[in-house]
Amino acid sequence: MGLSSELFVGEGYLKTVSDEYDIRTTTLLIEEWEGALGIPDDCFKASGTIEERRRDVLVKLASLGVQTNEGFIDLGTIFGTAITIHAGIDVASVFPLPFPLVFFDTVKEARFTIVVDFVTEAANKFPLIFPFTFGSEEMAVLECLFNRLKPANCDIILRQV
Repeated sequence: MGLSSELFVGEGYLKTVSDEYDIRTTTLLIEEWEGALGIPDDCFKASGTIEERRRDVLVKLASLGVQTNEGFIDLGTIFGTAITIHAGIDVASVFPLPFPLVFFDTVKEARFTIVVDFVTEAANKFPLIFPFTFGSEEMAVLECLFNRLKPANCDIILRQV
C-alpha cells in the first residue's frame, strides 16, 4: 500500500515522457526538438504558436531526406499547399514563354531550372483587395527550404498559379 501511490506517480511521469516524445503532442520538450534540428535557422524562427513550432519541426525532419519531386510535393502538403513541379525545359518549350523564363538566352539554361507552381486561394490573385500581401509566411518558409534543398547546379523559379 505504501508504494502504490509512488508507482501511480511514476506511471504518470512515464505517460508524460511518452506524450512529450511525440512531436505531434509535445509542449514541454519543443525546445529540445528544435535544438536537435538546429532551429532557429535561416528558414525557421522558433517563434509562434506551439502548433506552428511543431509543424516547423515536422517540416525540418521531412526535409532531411528530400531528393525527389515527390519529396518537394510532400513538404508542400505539410503546409496544406498544393504544388506542382516542372522541369524548366518543359516550361521553356511552351509558347509564349512564361515571364521568368523569357530572360533565358538559350533553352539549354532552362535544363537546369526547376519550376515550382504554388496553387493559391482566389484571395491572393488579382484583383487584390487593399491591404494585400504576395504570399504568406508559410510560402516564405517553403521558398527558403526549396532554395536550400535544390541541387547546387539548378535554379528554382517559384510561381503562384
